[in-house]
Parts: sequence; structure tokens; C-alpha cells
Amino acid sequence: MKKTALIAAAGGILIALLAYSAHSAGLLGVKAFFKLGIAGLLLMIAAAAYFIVSALAEWARETDFFRKIL
Repeated sequence: MKKTALIAAAGGILIALLAYSAHSAGLLGVKAFFKLGIAGLLLMIAAAAYFIVSALAEWARETDFFRKIL
């Protein structure tokens, strides 16, 4: 799953950068620029959310308080 999240983050960065460069060169309209930019941003946010939740779950397993509860 971590590999998938890394691919999603890299894909999001690539989509956002390509949309920005295409818009700067005049190859892309404003609507398409925002659609692609938001799609790339959503991919990056989803990957970051996965890594945060994964890190919190791993931290919770290592904490003594959570060992008593779980």
C-alpha cells in the first residue's frame, strides 16, 4: 500500500507540474488547468493522509497506553 501511495503522490506532483507548464505555455485553457491541478492536488492529499494515518497507527502500536487497551 505504501508503494501505491508513493506512486499516487508522484503522479499528483507530475500532473500538477505538467498542468502548470502547459498553462504557462498557452497550451491549456483555464478550466482544464484547474481540473488537472485539483486532480493532482487530491492525489497528493490522499497520499499524505495515508502516510499520516499509517504513522499514527504504528505509533499507537508502540505506545504502552495503547498496548493495555488493545
